[in-house]
Formats: sequence, structure tokens, C-alpha cells
Amino acid sequence: MNKNKVPVSEVLGRIWSALKYPLVATLFGLFAGAIVILISNENPIEIYAELFTKSFIKPYYLMQTLTRSTPIIIAAIATAAAWKAGYINIGVEGQMIVGSLSAVVVATMVDLPEPILLVVSILVGLIAGALYATVASILNIKYKASIVIVTLMMNYVAKYVTSYFVTYPLKDSASDKIAVQTAKISEGLRLMKLGDRTTFNIGIIIAILVVFWFIFLSEKTVFGYESKMTGFNPFFAKYGGVKEKNVMLKTMALSGAIAALGGILEIYGVKYRYIDGMFTSAGYAWTGLMSALISGLNPIGMLFSSIFLSGLQVGGQALQRSTSIPIQMSDVIQACITLFVSVKFTKDYVKTKKKSSKLENKKIGGEPNGC
Repeated sequence: MNKNKVPVSEVLGRIWSALKYPLVATLFGLFAGAIVILISNENPIEIYAELFTKSFIKPYYLMQTLTRSTPIIIAAIATAAAWKAGYINIGVEGQMIVGSLSAVVVATMVDLPEPILLVVSILVGLIAGALYATVASILNIKYKASIVIVTLMMNYVAKYVTSYFVTYPLKDSASDKIAVQTAKISEGLRLMKLGDRTTFNIGIIIAILVVFWFIFLSEKTVFGYESKMTGFNPFFAKYGGVKEKNVMLKTMALSGAIAALGGILEIYGVKYRYIDGMFTSAGYAWTGLMSALISGLNPIGMLFSSIFLSGLQVGGQALQRSTSIPIQMSDVIQACITLFVSVKFTKDYVKTKKKSSKLENKKIGGEPNGC
């Protein structure tokens, strides 16, 4: 008998341990939504049945859900890449904006063969997103500026600076004068569709591949190990020889590049152009943040929670057209789920900080006097 074989009960216990808080939080969120439905004089059971039918059951709505989930999955991975290392990147939206617009500028203004242009434009977008994210790291290293505050404020910088460029120098003069948008990318640069009369495309496949790539990066590489150790216990990581500044720069750059990819997939697969405010109004980055929190930064969990949250949004839009339930009901459910999960997340964070503080105090207390 293999002594290293893990019992099935232990595996199931681990799975339940990882899922119990998100599942309980989801039930609480649905309960809160049921209260909103009752206030609207509707039957919660009937409404939820229609909600899930128009998000996961009917093929057309399912394709809409998967299409919408693509940038959300990528945004969740971008969030987790930084948060796992202890760097609270709130600027995924700004990095998504800067990276995607940079890619569109190259795609619409550079004259190259389309296969080469596709690769070059995407690479430029990824680099732009990575560089934009590292600004917060540099400010933190040089001036001890808070990464949380800097990345949050840089969302607004990205939003308004890109708005100026799309409104004036980059505006598509051939389209509607009222519309604030760039020219369309050529058909040869667009992602392949996976259905007729729908925007469903291979972006969802790319997003799933990114999830598994991130698992490999986190679990099987030196960088992934150093990044996780920095987030789990910065004192221990520093004592073990991990160069924290290098890890911070690399991690934030990675997070920014992944965020940019989410924006690029949305444009190259759905919109085909950059439209002013498209990422702010859609809220992909913030939904991705919710997904990351709900799943406890677990990549597989983020994949499924992103699809679930996307389904709530798609179903909520369909419900608003056919019932008296406002689309904000899905926002209420998402917010309640995130709130309940955040309680667990905060408790774990406080425990980790206390352990780190105790280890540091032990080391200081154990050093010989005069050293």
C-alpha cells in the first residue's frame, strides 16, 4: 500500500474547507436578494429560476455569460497575482484601460502584416499595463507611498487621460460624431468567434489557459514561491534571502500585464475598438476583485466565481426587461457575498499579521546584546 496516498476523506475535507465560506456567503447573498425581490412584490423562487435560466441554461444567455466573464476572470487573476504577494493592487481597472488603449493605438496606426501586427500590438499593451502598475511600486520604494492609495488614484488618472485622447486626437472621425471612440481594428486582428450571431469568442479559452498558467507560475516556479512567501510572511521571506523590492516590482508588473490582457481580449473579441468609459461602466475590474475575494485568491475558484458573478449580471439585465426587478438586485447579491467573505478574509489576514509579529519579536528577543 502506498504510504503517500492521501485518503479520500482528507481530500474532500480540504475541498470543503476551501468552499464552505464562499458557499455560505453565496447563500447569504441570495437570501439578501430574496428580501429585495419580496419588497418588489415578486416571488423569489420564480425570479431566481428565471435568473439562472437566463444566465446559465439557455444557450444564447450562456454564451453572453461566458463572453462577459472573460475580462472578469483575467481581472481576478491580476488581482490575485499582487494580493498573494501582499501588495494590494486596487488599480486593475487603470492598468486595463492603459494597456488596452495602447494596443488599439498600435493596431490602428502601425502598418505591418496582420499576424505580426496582432502580436506586436498585444505585446505593447501588456508592456504598457505592466509599466503603469510598476509606478506604484517605485513610489512605494522611493517615498513609502501606499500601494493601495496610489493604485486606486491611478485608476482616475488612466480614466481621464485616456478620455482626453479618445475624445480628441484618437477619435474616429469617420463614425458618429457623438460617439467618443477610436477607429475599429481590422478584421484580421479580431478574435475568432465560437458562435453565429453572437460575440462569443476564443477569449474565454485564453482566460482559462491564463488561470492554469497562473497556477503553474505560483506552484512550480521560484518567482511564485518568493511571491507567496512575501505575502504570507514578509519577515520570514526577508530573513530567507528574498529580495523584497525585486519581488514587488516583478509582481506588480505581472499584475498590470495580466490586467491589460483582460482589456485587450474585450476589445479584440467584442468591441473591436476602444470606447471611452467602456471599462469603468462595465465594472470588470471590481467584479474581478469580488471574484478574487469570494474564492480566497484560489485560481480555480476565481474561474467559477467569475462565471457565476457574470451570470448574475447577465441574468439581472434580462430580468429587468421582463419583470419589475431592477438590475441593481444582482449588485446587492454580489455586494452581500463579498461582504460575508471579507469577514473570513479579514480574520485570516489579522491572524497572519499576528504570527508574523510574534516571529519578529522572538528573533529580536533572541539576539545577543550588543549585536
